[in-house]
Parts: sequence; C-alpha cells; structure tokens
Amino acid sequence: MTNSKRYTRNRLALAGITTFAFLAIAALCFREQATSAFSAPEPMSTAAGEELYKQNCLSCHAAEGAGSGRYPALVSDKFKKKYGAYDKAYAFISTNMPENDPGTLREEEYEAIVNYVLGLNGIPTEFADIGGHWAEQTIRTLWRKQAIDGYTAGGKLLFKPEQRITRAEFVAYLVKTKQLFLSGDAGSAWTDIGKSKYKTQIVTAIDYGIVDGYPDSTFRPDQPISRAEIAAILSRSKALDTDDSAPAQLFRDVPADHWAYGAIRASVQARLFDGYEDGTFRPDQPMSRAEAAAVLSRLP
Repeated sequence: MTNSKRYTRNRLALAGITTFAFLAIAALCFREQATSAFSAPEPMSTAAGEELYKQNCLSCHAAEGAGSGRYPALVSDKFKKKYGAYDKAYAFISTNMPENDPGTLREEEYEAIVNYVLGLNGIPTEFADIGGHWAEQTIRTLWRKQAIDGYTAGGKLLFKPEQRITRAEFVAYLVKTKQLFLSGDAGSAWTDIGKSKYKTQIVTAIDYGIVDGYPDSTFRPDQPISRAEIAAILSRSKALDTDDSAPAQLFRDVPADHWAYGAIRASVQARLFDGYEDGTFRPDQPMSRAEAAAVLSRLP
C-alpha cells in the first residue's frame, strides 16, 4: 500500500472515530443539560400560597375560598368544573386578583395562590409519578410554565413520563412553549380533531405552517409521533439552517436520501436533541413524554 493510500485511509478512519465520539458525548450530556435553556423560579410552599391568598384574596373571597356577597366561592363543584385545570385556574386568578390591581403579583406568587386554591378543592397540583426521574426538574419547570399537562387518575396527577407522546400532545405543548398566538378560527379541514382538547393548538400549528395532516384529510391526533417527525416540526418552527461544514452523515441510520435528513441534521446542530451512544438516531422510534419535555425545554 502506498503512503498516499494509507494516509487517506487513516484520515477517513479518524474522521469516523471523531464523529462517533462526538455523538456519544452529546448523547451522554443531553439529559444533564435538558434544563439549561429553560428555567423558572423555584415554586413557593403551600404555606406561602395560603399567606398570599390571605393578603390578596381574603377580603373578597373569604377564608378558605368560601366566597362573599358578589364574589364567588373558590371552593365548590362549580369552580372545579369551570377552573379545575391548572391553566384555567391560573388564568382566572391572575386576571382578577388582587381586586384593585389584578395582574400585579409575580408569576411564582400567582402559582402559589393557584396551588393553594386547587388544594382546597382537593385537586392535585404536583405530578405523583416523576420523583427521581431523570427529567423530573424539566417536567416540573414546563408544568409551572403551563406548557404541558398531565392525567388525573385515582385522585393523583400523573405525567406518565415513559408513555409515548402523541401527535396532538407534542404539537399542543410546542405551541404553548413557544407561546404562539392562537388561531381565532377553530375550523379545520382535518376530519378527526373536532373532539380533541388540543384542537385550537393543532389548528394554530397548521396555520403557522409548523405541522400538516395526511392526504386522507386526517391529522391522527392520538397517533404516537416519531423522532423524525418531531425533528421536522422543530425545523419548521425555528426555520433552522444546517452547517455544511459538519459531517455529511451524522447518523448511520439516517442516509442522505431520508425524507427528514435535513430536518434531523438541523435539529441536532441546533442542539435541540441528539442521537444515541451507538451512533444511531432511530428516526422511526416514537418519543416518550419525558424525552419530548427535554426537547421542548431546549427551545429558546
């Protein structure tokens, strides 16, 4: 073998090792860095929420939210039916309290009052199934930012971090995370989103050109969403550009002719999410709710 051929082969081998090492390090760092670009103030205690309620709401809504005169009770079946969800309770309380100067408290103060009032109604305000999970802090941060929601079962609030995230859930959480202006017209050509609780967010994402449906006029809101599909959505939502100086093929299972090749490459270069230690991206693999939360936490 000539020196020239040996030199070329060594350079190619070194390039492959370097790329693989980069991907392995990036994958190992991904979980630890999930909250670096998305932070929120630490939550206040229940006692602090009660004290803030007494200072700002007691004179109108009475002790323990019993209501007084023209001020409705904050602890009742009627309240739970209308404002039982965290985001709805937050919107109501932050818009109307304190009476003479609504909207003037800090975000974490309103959160504490909301948690206190929901607690009086027996509504859980913290996820019961994420303690010790690698994405626990990320999930809590997104929850406090009202970017995600959960499930209620057996009197507990659950996030179900390892459950596959659906198309509707991811699109809705993305719209909330980016705080996109919601579409006023909830009408849609897609035939299967009429009963989805995320209908407004889905229509908004479609109007923004972030996501689309299928040729048969369906959106398939309850279908799990793949890593490649999420990369494509993120690429559209951020108008990402690729760095042509980077290795042409970052992952051995994403060839240049893959339908989402450009989106995957751009999303990885933007550090929105990474591949696996074995050098794969696994584009067709569904993403868990915890993994999706980590991705959303990296959005600016």
